[in-house]
Amino acid sequence: MSDREFQGYVHVRQDSGQCMFTLRANLASTKIKAAVKSATGVAFPNRGLCEVSEGCTLAWMSPDELLIMVPTAQAQKLLTGLEAALEGLHVLLEDVSDARAKFILSGAHVREVLGKLAPMDCHPAQFPVGSFNRTRFAQVAGAVFMEQEDLISIICFRSVQDYVFTLFCDAVAPGSEVLL
Repeated sequence: MSDREFQGYVHVRQDSGQCMFTLRANLASTKIKAAVKSATGVAFPNRGLCEVSEGCTLAWMSPDELLIMVPTAQAQKLLTGLEAALEGLHVLLEDVSDARAKFILSGAHVREVLGKLAPMDCHPAQFPVGSFNRTRFAQVAGAVFMEQEDLISIICFRSVQDYVFTLFCDAVAPGSEVLL
């Protein structure tokens, strides 16, 4: 599927230029942390956070799951490095790129739009820049990464990408702003 976009009072764009890998392992293990840091060059994220360096993102999903996102052009090199670094350790490393979709929301009111669709506290004190949270968008599971104050990434299963895209387009349509 090619990237698609919609301009409302917030811009919605699908980003298909990313590969995603899931790493299931004991994330408290210093050996696992060192191997991932060595292979990616990215600091290991704390609970509920993402760490980013040179296009590679590490997102804390749960005590035993890390989501690794990287531009498609860097994916094979990163995967090869991760496999080598993690060799001999008890882990599951899988390419989940075909199973996930990513959307970028940008604009001054991204928190408002997120608050319309996700049952989570979107206030900057509770969800600061760098935060990553698994949540729901209306009827489907997903995750959100607060990359910048005016830029968020939305991740969902590819099987519901059309629903999620339409959902966010409706939420940002001109005239749907929250009036105070």
